[in-house]
Amino acid sequence: MIGKGERMGSSKLAVRELKRRDVERLLKLVRDSFPRELEVVGFDPGTVRKQLKLYGVLKLIQHVTRKPFALFLVGEVDGELVAALSLNRERRAWYIGTVMVAPGHRRRGYGRAIMEQALGVIRAHGGRRAILHVLEENVPAKGLYESLGFAYFEREVHLLREPPAGEEIPLPKGHALKRIPLLDPQAAQLIHASLEPQSAEVYGPPQLPPWYLQPLARRQPGVREQYAVLRGGRWIGIYTFNAQFRERGAAAVRISLLPEGRGKGVEEALLSLALRRARELGCPRLLTRADERNAALLAGCERLGFEKLYVMEGMHCELRPRT
Repeated sequence: MIGKGERMGSSKLAVRELKRRDVERLLKLVRDSFPRELEVVGFDPGTVRKQLKLYGVLKLIQHVTRKPFALFLVGEVDGELVAALSLNRERRAWYIGTVMVAPGHRRRGYGRAIMEQALGVIRAHGGRRAILHVLEENVPAKGLYESLGFAYFEREVHLLREPPAGEEIPLPKGHALKRIPLLDPQAAQLIHASLEPQSAEVYGPPQLPPWYLQPLARRQPGVREQYAVLRGGRWIGIYTFNAQFRERGAAAVRISLLPEGRGKGVEEALLSLALRRARELGCPRLLTRADERNAALLAGCERLGFEKLYVMEGMHCELRPRT
């Protein structure tokens, strides 16, 4: 997949794929890198260990097929794990997530080194576009990404609410929910159609994992539920609920509605449903996110008492094959 123990120029960072022996050091890096976020979201090391164990199986499958769909890269300096990031593939676009550099090792070029390695991996596997999100207030990271050729394309507002006791808001007349599989192709298409036009163009058409990887995706720990939102029997949206840490952390809900289905009270009903579900599971908080251009969802969040946490800015970079 990538050069074993390859060193990145003068930074002296050795970048390679995650191994089983890295797990405890990676957990420490996560805690040190995201103290603010983990305080809100919660963190269960046991759940993360299970996720990383599944990644070990994924590595074996990808080694045989030579078609990676998910990679986790780590960077070492003198045997110390100081940087990490994840890569997830969708057709020719790759999403870069969980970019971490240990607090005591920042401003030494390690972030640039592991990012350059990641972009090289994407190019090597035929990727033509890289996508990531960065905190609006993280000026150093934004400067790094801009220098690597990334440009802005969206702003996502992340919001929080503690599940209250009370009655659930019903769906408007003529609307209903239908439980569907997590990897439903029609749902993936509808979620893409629900994006704002510029974002839909950047992400490109969705692609589900190949059949031989789907069992691993379904075995991810925690509670994950997905419903189609119907009006008059026709799909107009997708509701996705996730509580990976159960009572040990926040639940999250994603609401994707076609423009024609917005602003009719559906947002409030789905948010109310998610709050009730989080309360049933003992989750202390519910998180959601909304594109800054989706006025109807933001208004629904405000009416139900959600508070703004932060804004994540989406960036993308067009990649040319190396000559």
